[in-house]
Amino acid sequence: MSRLLRSAVAVAAFSLALPLQAAGIQQAFLVQNSGWMEPFYTDPQSQLKALVGAVAQAASTPDDQLFLLAFSQSNGGNVSPALLGQGRGAAAIAGQLAPLGLARKGSGNALADTDFQEAVTKTITGPFRSASGIVWIFTNNKNSPNNDSQTAERNRDFYRLLHLEPSITKTLVYALRMPVQGKLYSAKGLMVYALAYGQPAAEALNRIQAEGRLSQVLTRAPARLKPVDQDAVRIVPQSVQNSANVHASLGRDGRTIVLDVDAEKLVPRVVLQASLQNMFFPYVIEHATVQASLAGQAAPLQVSPGEISGLLPGASQKVEVRFDLPMAQIPSPWSTQALAAMGKQVLLPMQATVGLSGQKLALSPEFSRELQDLFPGDPISEVFTPPDSVRASHATVPLLVRIQYPLLPVLLITGAILLLLLAFVLFGLLSTSSKRYRLVVNGVPRQVLLKPYKSLVIKDDGGREIGTIRRGLGKPAIVRVTDGQSLSLG
Repeated sequence: MSRLLRSAVAVAAFSLALPLQAAGIQQAFLVQNSGWMEPFYTDPQSQLKALVGAVAQAASTPDDQLFLLAFSQSNGGNVSPALLGQGRGAAAIAGQLAPLGLARKGSGNALADTDFQEAVTKTITGPFRSASGIVWIFTNNKNSPNNDSQTAERNRDFYRLLHLEPSITKTLVYALRMPVQGKLYSAKGLMVYALAYGQPAAEALNRIQAEGRLSQVLTRAPARLKPVDQDAVRIVPQSVQNSANVHASLGRDGRTIVLDVDAEKLVPRVVLQASLQNMFFPYVIEHATVQASLAGQAAPLQVSPGEISGLLPGASQKVEVRFDLPMAQIPSPWSTQALAAMGKQVLLPMQATVGLSGQKLALSPEFSRELQDLFPGDPISEVFTPPDSVRASHATVPLLVRIQYPLLPVLLITGAILLLLLAFVLFGLLSTSSKRYRLVVNGVPRQVLLKPYKSLVIKDDGGREIGTIRRGLGKPAIVRVTDGQSLSLG
């Protein structure tokens, strides 16, 4: 790491820990204009400037702070990188690019050389002020400082920056076919690098990729130089072997394994037939050992076979995945949570981690041949060689169990509640209705009206008490008779 970049890391130690602000992310678009880029500026059919504008438009929002810079190598009066413009959003990029031409060494006619390390370092310590941001580089991939024997060493510096510098948290590369013919040179291809400086920039770059607008401009999948210790593989489910009642599928995000099951047909262990897919484009996983775990579960998640050999980028290997469902966390059909679902699905999110140890990666032969075709004899293509220090990686696999609960418990409980309400209504009606009963008071017949759960004191014509009767829901009963009096139910 250069002294300037090491200084930038020290200054940015606090700022890189801050979360991505709602105001957007800063992005720099570095366009190479050294001598080796001559055909991209002199060929009338060149699409270089149009590509830069389109990428800036697709990768940014109106809230992003953008910097447009031309880079070659500082020499005499030639300053690199040179700031062409800055501002919010990409609306002004095309106008700022229009007058850009080739840079020259000092005041002479010799075309300028190229220094990638200088361009990246000075962008971070200059316009970025050592704060997190995305650096885009548009280049013919020729790093030629001073056009002398230092080129190989400068290439190694750039390699270390891309792969090993911890402040560069994510690196994507797009190898594009763009044939141009100039007066001095010709070229077949153009390379576009996207470097995330700091974790907020890596998260922003992930978001830009996920939104899909960039893929409409850069239509080919990017090569991922860094990180090569994350998201190595994904599991693509095919079927559940041990239960016809559990259905497996892949979620819309392309990562989540979704299991659909009826609550009454749950199986404690799932045996899943699946494919393990290499997500390390453009790398072949020559060898790795697979381990897996399920977050929060004592029982392991087993993947077999547990070895990967010669798995090409994008290719898949059939595997069997076994894991236990957390039955204690799954609500009973009679639970409050299940009843509240009203016969719909209850979601049980889980998370698995798949790790590769003893990982050995190699550049895909097909991709290597393509690089040689686009950039013949170009030593900087060695930046695609994965570092030997990365021997392990991990991938997070979201797992979602969607449990379909039956309507029967809901219907039964709803019916019971309705019956109870009806009973209360009937009880209320009965408790307010009076009924006529026949009594014999001291031998004389008499009729009285009496409501449920009410008492009535029976008196003679002179107002003297004869006795007391009381009614429940049924017929009344005599509860007291005064001495010397007679009272009976007729």
